[in-house]
Amino acid sequence: MRTTLLVLLILYSIISIPNISLQASELEFDGDSAFSYLEAQCDFGTRPPGSENLTQCRGYIVDILRSFGWDVILQNFTYRDVDCANIVAHDSVSQNVSIILGAHYDTRPLADHDPNPENRDESVMGANDGASGTAVLMELARILPTQIRNKIELVFFDAEDSGSINGWQWIVGSNYYVDQMSPEIIANITMMILVDMVGDTNLRLQRELYSTRDLQNEVWSIAAHLGYDAIFQDSNGGYIIDDHHPFLNVGIPSLDIIHHDPFPATWHTIHDIPDRCNPDSLESVGRVLEYFITNTTGWTGEYEPNFVFPIELTLIGIFSVVAIITIAVYIRRK
Repeated sequence: MRTTLLVLLILYSIISIPNISLQASELEFDGDSAFSYLEAQCDFGTRPPGSENLTQCRGYIVDILRSFGWDVILQNFTYRDVDCANIVAHDSVSQNVSIILGAHYDTRPLADHDPNPENRDESVMGANDGASGTAVLMELARILPTQIRNKIELVFFDAEDSGSINGWQWIVGSNYYVDQMSPEIIANITMMILVDMVGDTNLRLQRELYSTRDLQNEVWSIAAHLGYDAIFQDSNGGYIIDDHHPFLNVGIPSLDIIHHDPFPATWHTIHDIPDRCNPDSLESVGRVLEYFITNTTGWTGEYEPNFVFPIELTLIGIFSVVAIITIAVYIRRK
């Protein structure tokens, strides 16, 4: 009888654990704030690698990040005689970075997919393709709690979007960044998450197939939990060569959050402008990442097998183990 009562009390304590999962409305990421960063980048004009517009925009991004308390360095490199620079931001006391969040901030030099052939020699504003991912990272830089920043590095890649133009390759900046990583640093990174083209008014995010599936599953589960499953669609897209690829090549679990299959109608056209983007789209992606980051920065395992999500299930699992041990000890003593 006493054993039965003890079991019932333990089970009651387990099922009575309050639901501590955050809802979307409780998160701090602000879509309007992120959209202001998107518009500010476009105010500099089109921003292909090596341009004065990109240099000025780079200075703006650096100033904003520093105003939020991040240490910022420029990782300078030259490609095909063009001076380029990745922007790298981390916490001043960062010793053990384990999460890299990335986006590219350059724009395509030519609108070679514009439906009007007369526009294909024009450069691309890149409100979505470039500025949107950068805006999400900038807003995360503003709102992420100080106590978890030491695990995070924000990287804004240059020279991503000039592939197949005048002999340029794709993803030049991210390849350079990974080439500079030591084996020790690579071993310490548990994940890399890339955000690219996440601002379209009709945002739809299918699963990118090069991405690490377990990591992708966790993020997509959070999106469903927060009510964003209409955007984070549980369907397979395609294989995209993007800035997560160099990280995958050195064994770092990586995820590309990207609107693709097909790309947005504005992709590589002169119509990739702020008017075709939406603060709500930025907010949906930003809040999913905010939730994910704040719940996983202390985790040091690997993405195979998956860790349990959501957090209340983790607590239930812990209490269940404790309950089983307690019952076993009690019965043995009887």
